[in-house]
Amino acid sequence: MSTPIGKWIAEHRNFERLLEVMEQQLDLFHRGEHPNYELMLDIVYYMTHYPDCFHHPHEDIAFAQMAKYGAVAAVDQSNHQHRVIAKAGKALQAQLDAVVTGVMLPWAQVEEPARSYVEYFRRHMRREEHTLFPLARELLTDADWAAIDAQLPKAVDPLLGGNVEKRYRMLQLQIANELGCDCAIV
Repeated sequence: MSTPIGKWIAEHRNFERLLEVMEQQLDLFHRGEHPNYELMLDIVYYMTHYPDCFHHPHEDIAFAQMAKYGAVAAVDQSNHQHRVIAKAGKALQAQLDAVVTGVMLPWAQVEEPARSYVEYFRRHMRREEHTLFPLARELLTDADWAAIDAQLPKAVDPLLGGNVEKRYRMLQLQIANELGCDCAIV
């Protein structure tokens, strides 16, 4: 039976692209240029609406099954990280939304939480890929994966799932530009 792990890893690569674009925007300020706050807001909006609402809950279902095999500490840590990412993402989204709507915030009030969010998210993905995903492959049976798959709500990625939502078109073009391609879908 196939597992969703390959899909999760592919989604991690997509999330990493977005985190790179976010970092590039943060770096603009230090070169005396102006970050594109709308683009940064779109990134964080996406990260709080796709990974936090679909990707992480999918992993949580598999990880809960792994806990039944004794991987409780690893699963608890991952669940905690998912909650931290969601909370930090919502807070960052609120800050960026305030800036976009005209609230003047000191740059540090945007940069520090944004850089922390990017780094924490990256560490989280590395941990999953190096620790939890191999453990899932080892512990979970075909029957487990079938039961997990039956519980997964089906969702199409609104940015990278083939039919890009209007809100994400500028973000998709920015990613394509960063990758140096003229592709409509990245």
